[in-house]
Amino acid sequence: MILQKLYRVLGPEEVDVSSLYTTVAPSSSRIPNTVYQTWKYPRLPPYHARCVRRFRNLNPDFSFRLFDDDEMARFMRTEFSGHPILDVFDQIRVPAAKADVWRYCILYRDGGVYCDIDSALSIPLRDILKDDPTELLSFESNRWQEQLEIDNYADAALFMDSMPEAVGARLDYPDNTILNWVLCFEKGHPLLEEVIGLIVRNFPFYKGKNFASMWKAVIHCTGPLALTQATWRWVEKTGKRPSQCGIDFQGRGIFKLPGSGYRDRVSPHFSTLNGQPLTS
Repeated sequence: MILQKLYRVLGPEEVDVSSLYTTVAPSSSRIPNTVYQTWKYPRLPPYHARCVRRFRNLNPDFSFRLFDDDEMARFMRTEFSGHPILDVFDQIRVPAAKADVWRYCILYRDGGVYCDIDSALSIPLRDILKDDPTELLSFESNRWQEQLEIDNYADAALFMDSMPEAVGARLDYPDNTILNWVLCFEKGHPLLEEVIGLIVRNFPFYKGKNFASMWKAVIHCTGPLALTQATWRWVEKTGKRPSQCGIDFQGRGIFKLPGSGYRDRVSPHFSTLNGQPLTS
């Protein structure tokens, strides 16, 4: 812990990681063999870069693509021109929330795997996708009941205050929030359409407001609670049981890679933006 704090303070020289972002032949799997990530530029502190390289080396059968801020914006304006989600993306002031919107949109358009730049799995992706699912959900250890604050952070007319009973029967961990730091979906998946639509409908709630907790605002507007609510709606509509992979991918997910905390010096964590507006 002390070494990691010193690591953040001393500010190690960053190393180029662009060589990790290469392409391979597409597979025939329902979920395409492409991993999408985003960061401001292809450079990371050495310890963080080593962890990302380890994740890349675990998955030689996947293409890896890194989008910077300009590339995310260009993708949204090219592929979602005329869609109201583009207006949401453009009006959001918080980078983490912009990245939330982009991850849903790029997976909806192209399919594949999204992974936060400071997260990873300790096992190959092919192992968790071996059954060739159309989606794969995993859960946080957090309970949604402890996070959900309708009226303060979401439109009560749109957000459910409790899970429909029929939905709970189809989820392995019905009391847990669905995580969004690693996402696995086929192209055009209706659950992604559901979360994109929910974000658009809920977005007017955030206009002209300052939020005591920006973290709570983001997780309701675009983050894990938005995804959880959309999943409930999709399961309730379809009666389907989604493919699931336990909590934190059965303990094989790494939410925060060692050394990744230094990123907050480059782009401050949104939890530091308390009392400010989420939108322009």
